Amino acid sequence: MARCPNCGQKTTGSADYCQYCHHPILKGGRARQRRAQLLARRQAEEAEKLAKKEQEREAREKAKREAEEARKTQEAEKLAKKKAEEEEKRAKAEAEREAREKAKREAEEARKIEEEQKMAVKEAAETEKRAKAEAEREAKEQAKREAEEARKIEEEQKMAVKEAAEAEREAREKARREAEESRKAQETERLAKKQVEEEEKQAKVEAEREAKEKARREAEEARKTQEAERLAKKKAEEEEKQAKAKAEREAREKTKQEAEEARKAQETERLAKKKAEEEEKQAKVEAEREAKEKARHEAEEARKTQEVEKLAKKKAEEEEKRAKAEAEREAREQVSLEAELARKAKEIERLTILEAEREAREQAKREAEEARKTQEAEKLAKKQAEEEERQAKAEAEREAKEQAKRGAEEARKIEGEQKMAVKEAAETGKRAKKETEKESRIIASLKQIENVCEELKAGKVSTKEALDKLKDISDKMPE
Repeated sequence: MARCPNCGQKTTGSADYCQYCHHPILKGGRARQRRAQLLARRQAEEAEKLAKKEQEREAREKAKREAEEARKTQEAEKLAKKKAEEEEKRAKAEAEREAREKAKREAEEARKIEEEQKMAVKEAAETEKRAKAEAEREAKEQAKREAEEARKIEEEQKMAVKEAAEAEREAREKARREAEESRKAQETERLAKKQVEEEEKQAKVEAEREAKEKARREAEEARKTQEAERLAKKKAEEEEKQAKAKAEREAREKTKQEAEEARKAQETERLAKKKAEEEEKQAKVEAEREAKEKARHEAEEARKTQEVEKLAKKKAEEEEKRAKAEAEREAREQVSLEAELARKAKEIERLTILEAEREAREQAKREAEEARKTQEAEKLAKKQAEEEERQAKAEAEREAKEQAKRGAEEARKIEGEQKMAVKEAAETGKRAKKETEKESRIIASLKQIENVCEELKAGKVSTKEALDKLKDISDKMPE
């Protein structure tokens, strides 16, 4: 019975393995041992080939995955670029449509303002005409009253002449006094009338001057309002450009979040534009309300002036004619000025649209250049990855060849040492005992190699771990 080198128990000699722990037991001569060693070397070579194939397969799988990831990244970038271009086209179309609508609204408002001005001029002419008719009527009534008073005075004088037959001297004296008083009264009336006319003339001149000053202030306020609207619009456009540039930069930095950020940027732009339009609309409504309020005040002042002018006479009519001509001329100048302002506003709007289109084209050009640079960088990175993969593959093949060479060298050394051991075994039993122990360790190493191969086939360990284990086993294997 043979003793098991693993568990130390005696086992039957009919089996090649221990009946207790199933450890292999070497029997027979040196030829059997050499066969066992050759078998171990073949198994080691097969394990090395399997490890090499597994490593090559993993390298191919890795290259395939990297190529697939690069393709998916490129497709995602193309899709994001296409989506960004579509969003830019939609934003450009929306901006053009809003610009056209805004120009249309401004033209409609200018037309309404022009119509209101025409109505105001017409109403002023009608009011002036009514005032003139009223002044003529009052002048006729005044002349009629004066003629009636003169007739009454004449009758009284006739009766005084009849009564003066008895007291002609007192009558002549009384008549002289009455004539003197009448002359003084007429002189006083003439002076009062002249003073009233002078005051009316001064009041009219002052009213005209105030009206001109108010018109100038209104024109200045309208110009300031338009300037404020233009500055607000320019500021909104600058903010929109900055927001758009920021959104595009963030979209390039974070490709996965590009769609959401673009949507948020567009929403922000739309809200900013809507807010600017609301502010502009409110400012315009406020300006129109103030203009109407001023027009109402002016109409009230004109009505008061007309009430004062009702007391004027024929000389005032000439002044009214001149004032009417002056008012019509100023109205025509005002209409011409407003038409010029409306034309300038349209020209500014057209230039703004052209500038926005030019900036959009420049932005698209910059984005195309950045996309081209990105593609070139991707191509360079892909080429570098392929080069690194080829180098890694060549390095793995070189290491595999070195490993095979070292294994062959070790096998040759083992074979030479085994030959020397066979020669020395004939001389001493002690050397034979040591050789038997060494063979047991070799068998144990072969068993470990078989276990590593089975684990590698079962996928329990990776190729690198299997190679490390095989190297450790080969290093521990007795020479």
